[in-house]
Amino acid sequence: MEKQGPFWEETFNVRAYEVDHKGQAKFQTLFNYLQEAASNHAAFLKLSKTDFDRMGLTWVLSRFHVRVYHYPFWNQHVKVQTWPSLKERLFALRDFEMFDEKGKALALATSSWMMIDFKARRAVRLPEFLAEYTNQEKGRALEDTFERLPELQTTHHEKEFQVRLSDLDMNRHVNSAVYIDWALEAVPEEIRTQQFLHEVEVNYRAEAVYGQRILSQVEIADRQNDQTILYHRLLRTDREQELCRMVSRWRAK
Repeated sequence: MEKQGPFWEETFNVRAYEVDHKGQAKFQTLFNYLQEAASNHAAFLKLSKTDFDRMGLTWVLSRFHVRVYHYPFWNQHVKVQTWPSLKERLFALRDFEMFDEKGKALALATSSWMMIDFKARRAVRLPEFLAEYTNQEKGRALEDTFERLPELQTTHHEKEFQVRLSDLDMNRHVNSAVYIDWALEAVPEEIRTQQFLHEVEVNYRAEAVYGQRILSQVEIADRQNDQTILYHRLLRTDREQELCRMVSRWRAK
């Protein structure tokens, strides 16, 4: 790990249990590396969930946008660089760059985080001192103003899941990577096998907890030549509450 205050660098080794049948890292693997690097950097800066617990506050991921150029393979080393890029009234933005051991760009990403009052269950204004930690020199890795993601107009494919204990995070809510797992599981096989998952934009809208049943729905929004755009929605089946909204973009391999 390379610790440089508002800039963090960390290297991951792709494990056998993090790859698909071709030995290539899954999208969720890259997403987990980004989250791990962000969490470790926050802990180093003393801005982690643990540091804010005593104030009754916690970080919640609101938006994530990842653009992948290449997927690494088993036993390759992956370097993640991350930094706080911008502080707004209710949102702290964090950006990422990912490279292989030869310096080739693998992915770019940006994310938006809110701070929640745990008892009141509502967002609070970010502390002013967080502005000191933004890295103005690095700026944004991926430009995104986080506009509202499109709502599904129709459902072409869907699958249902039940929340397991292993799906939960430290807040006892479904981990953000699991939402992406569920969304991608409902993608038609011919798209998953014949095309390359190039980009994901996700908006987390509500929490899910143990035992709830979740419906993953997919709309094929646009399909032309060798490119496909999918809209995704995750719903709680008992209340038809929208938990997550996502857009995935696929390209020819």
